[in-house]
Amino acid sequence: MTSLDSFLRAEKNSKSRELLLTSRVIHDLMVAAATRDYDLLVYTPTVDSDGFDLILDDRDRLLPLQLKSVISGGKASQWAIHRKLLRPEIHEIEWFGFPSSPCGEGRSGGVLLIEVKANECTTDVIYRYTDLRILTAFWLDLLKVTAPTKRRLERLRNELAEKPSGKVNVPRTAFLRAKSPEHLLALAGLHSRHNTSWPHLLYQLARYTFEGAALPAPEAHVRQLLQDDLAQLVG
Repeated sequence: MTSLDSFLRAEKNSKSRELLLTSRVIHDLMVAAATRDYDLLVYTPTVDSDGFDLILDDRDRLLPLQLKSVISGGKASQWAIHRKLLRPEIHEIEWFGFPSSPCGEGRSGGVLLIEVKANECTTDVIYRYTDLRILTAFWLDLLKVTAPTKRRLERLRNELAEKPSGKVNVPRTAFLRAKSPEHLLALAGLHSRHNTSWPHLLYQLARYTFEGAALPAPEAHVRQLLQDDLAQLVG
């Protein structure tokens, strides 16, 4: 174990680790946006109470983002996330088959899991991401998982639909590994050199499934397009 690895694992350095990794995420995503020739705007909340660490703005979408991290070899397999962060916004609630709530709806935000491997004096990171659209891709069998994982993700859907308040445990299996920060932007529905039509197609398939809305093409074709698009971004 290197001294850097020991530093990152030490509980007393948790605040320093959080700042280090947040800075790394901001740097990587801003560089990824610059390759698409735009400035990604990044905001931080003034109060840490709503379950997200950053707000990303590509000038077409605002994305509240919760950051979680795990050091290489770490045992964590799930993370407590605010329901409101993952639940759909009020205009999307029926698209995803969620019952509306008198207590309010959600933010349609995302969760970024940062897997860190410490070398002698540098760190390597892997970014894994999830949000309501990725979860819906699992729920609609666009992404194949084992039977136990499928049952766990179905329970997560029920827990998210139950109410907006409180937290839910999101398992590691709910995250998709982005090939690069540029691919991560595209997975999150933000502008990227690797933009695909997957967010729009996912909305259409969800509305078809939960609302009975029409599809622009046969369902099997839409599903194949979605699976092809996601395969370009995940690795």
